[in-house]
This record gives sequence, structure tokens and C-alpha cells, in this order.
Amino acid sequence: MQQSPVQPTLQNERKGSLDFLRGIAILGILFINIENFAYPDPWSPYKFGFSSEIDHSVRFWVYFLTQGKFYTMFALLFGTGFYIFLERMESKKLGIKGMDIYSRRLLWLFVIGVIHAYFIWDGDVLYHYAICGFLLFPFRSFKNVTLVLVVLFFASLLLSNAINQVNDRKASYAQYEQSLMVTDDLRTAQDVKNISRWSSKLRQKEADTTVYPPKKSTYLSGLKETYDHASVHKGMWYYQGLLLRSLIVMIIGIVLYRSGIFDNFRVWKYYWLISLSLLILSLYINYVRYYHWTFEYFDPVLTLWKELFFVFPKELLGVSYILVLNGVYQKFLKGMKFKIISSIGKMALSNYLFQSIVLGFIFYGYGLGKFNEYTRTELLPIVGLIWIVQLLLTWLWLRRHKQGPVEWLWRKLTYHSFNK
Repeated sequence: MQQSPVQPTLQNERKGSLDFLRGIAILGILFINIENFAYPDPWSPYKFGFSSEIDHSVRFWVYFLTQGKFYTMFALLFGTGFYIFLERMESKKLGIKGMDIYSRRLLWLFVIGVIHAYFIWDGDVLYHYAICGFLLFPFRSFKNVTLVLVVLFFASLLLSNAINQVNDRKASYAQYEQSLMVTDDLRTAQDVKNISRWSSKLRQKEADTTVYPPKKSTYLSGLKETYDHASVHKGMWYYQGLLLRSLIVMIIGIVLYRSGIFDNFRVWKYYWLISLSLLILSLYINYVRYYHWTFEYFDPVLTLWKELFFVFPKELLGVSYILVLNGVYQKFLKGMKFKIISSIGKMALSNYLFQSIVLGFIFYGYGLGKFNEYTRTELLPIVGLIWIVQLLLTWLWLRRHKQGPVEWLWRKLTYHSFNK
């Protein structure tokens, strides 16, 4: 008896709440990604894009509400999505063929990510997600209690690292204070080094107004520049500093999906109390964290409680965004016919790559060359304009097609050989 061909997930099997949340994550992540294209040092709280005090305030609000939060949402939904994918493979009783399809899907995501990193933007995160997807596979059969213990174990490693960092920082600062007490004529070379290093860290700095030429003056020179800085060909197939954090939120995504809240948030008796309480707590933690990072970066963190307080701010707020927005969608938006944000989520991969292409054209030398020309405040309307373009193009595309162009290619590459 001939076996029926393997079929991908049908459109009517999609979960509306997850598409909506992916759409929010894709649109929101642009707030931070645009800075990677716009400035030589995007993470600095003082160097670039600061022409007035309002730019410092804008930078604070952008980082307070968005930095790392939409990445967290995206990672959590990635974990949820791949668990659903495996669940459906299992329900179709595909056995080892289901494993092959899962592996092929991740392999092609890795390839798409590498192409994105080397030919469009070296800040790609897709190949990192693909590696996380392979690492996630053993956890799919764990019970929720075990998954929670795994999350706590991974979190304890990051907390332990934070404790070591603050202890090292305190020891270094103590050496600096001791060096200050030594008179000039008796200071050793190490004393001078200690004072110089900490004096720089403790000084409030002025914005850098240096004029820098745009990155990637031509597309070909940009390829060489990317090759020199990219890391995949050097054997670094994931972001080491993000691996545990990514796995933590992806596993949380599996636990949340199993709880049933993405189908019906009311399965949690105190859903709104839990979600809003976590949101308020997370907002407070992030306010303290990003206020310090923006306005008090020259004041070192030397207390253990504050260092631990700053370990998971973006992950907590990202998860709270998921919970609150999931409830909002199901309670108020689920019945709407015009679901443009969900459409963005259906084409999440295509829209993510589209953003990189547009940003490269705006800021790199082979395009408009607007590198380091806009203030932090002036980036906001550019974000809004790109949103409008994405919303319009997504709406027009889905009027004629069932999925985005990159999603179509990804699906074709994943399933093609299994149907021969």
C-alpha cells in the first residue's frame, strides 16, 4: 500500500493568538534593530545619536520598553511553535520521518539565517534559533515540572555568573580606592592602571560627534566587511551569551502552550491577576535597570542585590507582554475580521528579512548612506514609516498568497524530498 505524501501544516491549523503575538514581536524588534544599522556603537547610552536631552529620554523609553523584550517574545514563540510542529508530526504517526522533517526544517532555517547574516545583516538571530531548536528536542518529552526545574537550573547558572561578576567588580573597585590613597610619588604602575581604568568608568561622558563614513560603501566591500566580522565560518554557530537565556524562554513557551492559555486564557483561574502583577513587577525592574543604564551608567553596580535585580529584566517583561497581549487578543480582537497584525505574524520570517533589507538600503553606503546621521528621536518616525510599508505590503501579498515568500521557500525546502 502506497504511503500518502507528507503534508505541511494547513493554514486552518494555525493559532490566531500566536500569529498576533508574532506580529507584535516582529514590529517591536525594529526599535532596537534599527540602531544596529544607524550607529557605530548602538548600545552606548551617550556616544551616538544624542543631539539634545530629549534624545536621552527617547533612548531611555525605547530601551525601557523594548530592548530585549521583543527578542524574548520571539524566542518564546519559537519554542512554542516548534513544540506544536513536533506535536503535529507525532499526531500524524510519522515516526522517524517526523524527526527527519523537524531536522530538515531547522537545517534550512540555519541556512537562511547564515545567508541573511553574510549577505544582508550580520546581526541575524535565525541560525542561533536553529541551533536552539536542535537543543530543545530532548526537552519535548519532559513533564512540565521537570521543565520548570530545568529553567530554574539554567537561571541559577546565570545568577551565579552575576554573583561572580559583582564580586570581581567590588574587588577591582577596592583596589582602585587603595590606589587613590597612595601618594603620587609612591604609586606603582598597577596603581596608575587601576586609577586610570576606574576614573574613565566613573566619569560622565559627552556625546561623540565624530563623522563616520557609512558602513559597506559598496555591496561587494560590505560582503568582505561582513565576512571579517561574522562568526559562523569560524565555528561559532550560536551566540554564546544568549544561549541559556534563549533556551530558558523557549522552554517557558513550551510550558505556557501546554497549559492551554494560547487556546483559552481562562484555563488559568487568576489569569489577569497573574499577568498584570508580573507586568507591573517587570516594568518596575526594567525602569530601575534602564534608568541606571541610560542616566547613571557611570555609577558602578557594587551591591549584590542590585546585580541580581538586573539579571532577567527583559525576559520578565517579555513574558509579561506575551501573557497580557494574549489575553487582550482573545478577549477583544479574536473576532475581528481584519487582523493585520496577525498577518504580519503569518509572514514573520519574510517581514524580519524585509526589515533588514530596508534598513541596509537606508543606512549603508551602497544605499542612501544615512549612517550616523539621525538622532535617537529621528529614528522613531522611520520605524513608523517602515511599519506602514510592511503592513501594506503584507496585506497586499496575503490577498493573493496563503503565506509569505520566504515561508513558502522554507516549507518547500523542508518537505520537497519527502514527497518524491
